[in-house]
Formats: sequence, C-alpha cells, structure tokens
Amino acid sequence: MGDFEIRDPITAIERRLRRERLRKKRRRRALSVFGVLILLILAAFLFSPIGPFGYFLFPGSKAASDQEATENQAKAVAGAETGKVTEPPPKTERVEKESDPTAPTIAIVVDDTGLSTENLNQWLAIDAPITFSTLPYCAATSELAEGLYQAGFRIMMHIPTENNPPNSFSGKGQLAVGMDRATVFSTLDADLATVPHVVGINNHQGGRGCNDLQLMTYECQWAQERGLFVVDSDSSTSSKVTKAAASLGMPRRLNQLFIDHDNNPDYIRKIMRQVADIARRNGTAIGICHFHRPNTPRIVGEMIQTLEGEGIHFAFVQDIHN
Repeated sequence: MGDFEIRDPITAIERRLRRERLRKKRRRRALSVFGVLILLILAAFLFSPIGPFGYFLFPGSKAASDQEATENQAKAVAGAETGKVTEPPPKTERVEKESDPTAPTIAIVVDDTGLSTENLNQWLAIDAPITFSTLPYCAATSELAEGLYQAGFRIMMHIPTENNPPNSFSGKGQLAVGMDRATVFSTLDADLATVPHVVGINNHQGGRGCNDLQLMTYECQWAQERGLFVVDSDSSTSSKVTKAAASLGMPRRLNQLFIDHDNNPDYIRKIMRQVADIARRNGTAIGICHFHRPNTPRIVGEMIQTLEGEGIHFAFVQDIHN
C-alpha cells in the first residue's frame, strides 16, 4: 500500500472556525467604518448653514433663512391676490414743471406732437412749463403724451380740422364744416380717447373749419362741458375760435406768434425776443412752435434760459390768458 497523510479532523474544524471568526471580524470592521461615514455625513448636514442646527456654527443663517421665507410667503400671498408671480416696480411720483404766471410771462405751446418720437430727448431736457399739443391717432400719440406728462409737462389735444382745398384733409378724426353738434361731440370724444392727460385743445391746420363760427362754437361747447380750456392757434386769417370761446364766457388764449415758421436758429431767437417784448408790454404772451422741426427744441430751450436771466417768467398756457 502507498503512503498517504492522515488528517486530524479536529484540526480541520478549528481552521474553519478561525476562518469564520476572521470573516465576521472583517464584516464588523466594515460596518463600523460605514456607520462612521453615515454619522459624519448626517452631522455635516445637521450643522450646515441649511441644517436645523446650523445656527450654532453660522449664527446669521437661520435669520436669513427665516427672512427669505417670510419674503417668499409675502410674494406668494401677493401673487395669489393679484394673479401675478412678482410685484411690479414702484412708479416714481410725477413732479410737474414750475409754472410762474407772474408778469411778464410767456406760455409756449408745442404743436404737432405725436407724429414721431424724434426730438423727444431734446424737449425732455428743457426745464420749463411747456404744453405739448398732441394729435390723435398718430404713431406716437399715446407714448409721447404719457412720457411728456410723466416728465412734468402738460398735454393738450391738437384737433385736426378741415383745411382749404385742395388739401382739405388734415388728419384722422378731423372736424369738418357741416357737421352737426352731435357729430362734432362724438368725433371729439373718439379723438380724446386716444390722447391721455388732456387739459385743453387747439386746432391743427383747419383754415376752412376754423373760419366757420358754427363749427368752432360746437367745438368750444364740447371743450367747456368736459372742463377743457381752448387756445386759438390763429392759423387762419379769419379764425372764429376766439369769438366762439368768448361767446361762452371762456378766457381768451390767442396765439400771438409762430416761433419757428422759419427754422433758422437766428429766426427762432428773433421771434422768441418778440414774444418776450409782447409779454413785457401786455403782461402775458403766447407763442406756438412745432415738435418735429430740427432746430426748434435746442433754440427754444436756449432762449428760455436767456430770457429767464432777463426777468421773463414762463407758465403753462392753462395758467394765463391774454
């Protein structure tokens, strides 16, 4: 028989037991390490700035979090009430330009506002009580009337009025000879709906219409019933606007000079001085210029400063009469 090794069965059992104890020991060690990692992660969260105990290490975090929660809650309540997610930015308060009717004083009206925003920044740069007469239905009507009003100026409506042939049409919403009282009133109401913040009116072009006493009487009656003043632009040689207004007991506000009939800077300066001379003689003067003419806002602004230095005051046309 060949040689062979006889194994002790007890020794084999002991070896298996030792291996089992070693595996259990390694498993306990792994579980211990895993448990420590879990505890470290949990502690890091609990004592972090966003954790429930973070204020021990980060004292400002809880207050900031509470404040943010309060603000978010307020926004949510506001949103629920208004149907909007965020609140609109607060509007700045309108500050009107200072109007000084102390004699000698000039009132300037700027006609043809509403056709274009060109020159707007130059007009906004003038710190004086200017009144802007705005055409209805034009491309920039609402934008300009709103912007100029918020900047502290006052707004009139520049009413399109039938002109002499062959250029009879002066603009959408015009008044025409032969309209009855009801048609004049409904036409002007529709015009007014397109121009915000209107306090007075004057006529745009309108040689034929302005010369018609009946039409101008209807126009002045409409203005009076709606609490608006009337300026006679005197754009035609036989204008009946002043006569119609006087028949209703309305104050006389008559344009005395067109300031920029010629847009040459020296011409504008000369006419502004003539307006000032009228104010010195009579106490008040009214002049009309135009929004879109290229040299007008710069020279008018320059002359306002010059004349103020010479003792001339400036007022809104609503605040004076002549």
